[in-house]
Amino acid sequence: MRTFHPATPAVRGSGPFAPDRRAPGRVAALLAVGAGLGLSACGPTPGDGWFPLDAGHHQTYQVRYEVDGVVRDEVWTQTVRGTATWDDAPVAVRHHSAGVEFYLKASDAGVQRVAVRAEVDDQPQADDPPRWVLKAPYAVGTEWSSPTVPYLLERRNEYPRELRHTHRLNMQWRIAAVDDAVDTPAGRFQPCLRVEGVGQLNLYTDPVNGFSDVPLTGREWYCRGVGLVKWERREVVPAGFFIGGVVSAELLR
Repeated sequence: MRTFHPATPAVRGSGPFAPDRRAPGRVAALLAVGAGLGLSACGPTPGDGWFPLDAGHHQTYQVRYEVDGVVRDEVWTQTVRGTATWDDAPVAVRHHSAGVEFYLKASDAGVQRVAVRAEVDDQPQADDPPRWVLKAPYAVGTEWSSPTVPYLLERRNEYPRELRHTHRLNMQWRIAAVDDAVDTPAGRFQPCLRVEGVGQLNLYTDPVNGFSDVPLTGREWYCRGVGLVKWERREVVPAGFFIGGVVSAELLR
C-alpha cells in the first residue's frame, strides 16, 4: 500500500513546471519544475546540483503567455517546504503559488515527480508511473519521455475549449547541452543543462488542411546550484479551428 507521512508540520502548512489538470494555467512544466544545495543525509539528494531540493529554497518567476495575439504576464513563486515520506522513501515537497504541491524524489537515477496535491485534495495524488523531471546521467544525449497535456491549445467555437481536458500525449525529452549560459532578470547563470522536448497532436485544424500534426515543443534550462531558471513551451497551430501560442518563464529572484 502506498503511504504518505509528513516529516514535520511545516510540510503541510508553512512557506511544478508542468500546466497540469490540477493547476489551471500552468504548473508544471513543469515541471516543470525546481528547487538549492545542502540537503542533509536524511533528505532527498540534490540531483547533482542541477535541481536542488533543500528545504526553504525559494524561486520567483516572471511568466508570459502569448496566445492568439494577446500577451499576459504573471508572477509565480515556488518554495521547497520540507521533506516527507512517500513509499518509505524521502521526497521533497515543492509548493507552487497556484496552490499546488509537487512531491519530488531525487536519486542517483535523477529527479522524478511522484505525486501532486492540489488545495482540493485531502492527500497527494500519485503519478503512476512517476514522471521524470531530469534523468541521469546529466550528459548530452540522455533521453526520457513523460506524459503531458496541452497547456495552451483551445478550440475557437467548441466546448470544452481547453484541449488539456480531452487530450493527452507523451513528450520525448533530451539533454541537448550541459554548459549553456543563461541570462535572466535574476542574473547570468552557467553552467546550465538545456533540455529539449517534443511531442505532437493530430488535430482536424480546418477543412482545407484536414488533419495536421501539431507540434508541441519545450525547452528548459537547469543551472548548477540554482535549479530551473528558464523554460518555454510552444504550441503553435495553423489558423483555423484552434488557438495556440507560447508560454515562457524566467527567474526573477
